[in-house]
Amino acid sequence: MVSSVTQVVPTSGSLVAGWPGSGREPSLWQGTTRKLVTVARHQRKTAPDTPRRLDTSVRATRKAAWQARHALRRLGLPGPLGEHAELLLSELVTNSVRHVGLREDDLIRITADWSETRLKVQVRGGRGVLPAPVSGSIRPAPGAESGWGLYLVNRLASRWGTAAGGYWFELRPGQPGPGS
Repeated sequence: MVSSVTQVVPTSGSLVAGWPGSGREPSLWQGTTRKLVTVARHQRKTAPDTPRRLDTSVRATRKAAWQARHALRRLGLPGPLGEHAELLLSELVTNSVRHVGLREDDLIRITADWSETRLKVQVRGGRGVLPAPVSGSIRPAPGAESGWGLYLVNRLASRWGTAAGGYWFELRPGQPGPGS
């Protein structure tokens, strides 16, 4: 996918030492000739040397969600898929810290497999604690300040569920989740 940005630049031969708004505009800027240039930006593609698998652990602390998102970025996931993956991973790690009863010295294991057509992420709490069964509606009450994690997973993931000791979700590029 290609997007474009139009910029105003001085034409060749003009004596401009700074850009408007940069704080370094010389008095010569006024009255110089300017032209519009369109710059193409290509959507980021995964580099050939980018890892396709992530297998890491974070301690069950307040920083766990941030550390998990940071680790996931190593996969070089494209655009919205990467943003959704970071959000969902953050929600599941936060659930592990808050609701599974882990201590700060317990580890949360995160695995992610990326195949260019599917991302599968698993989040498992230490000590093999099983996640609470999910039944009924997972939509929080209107105005609720918490409880949105699994609702977001349901809305954005292509598929998701529970497994031994944790949760998992899948995302596919360009495919809305079943809850959309």
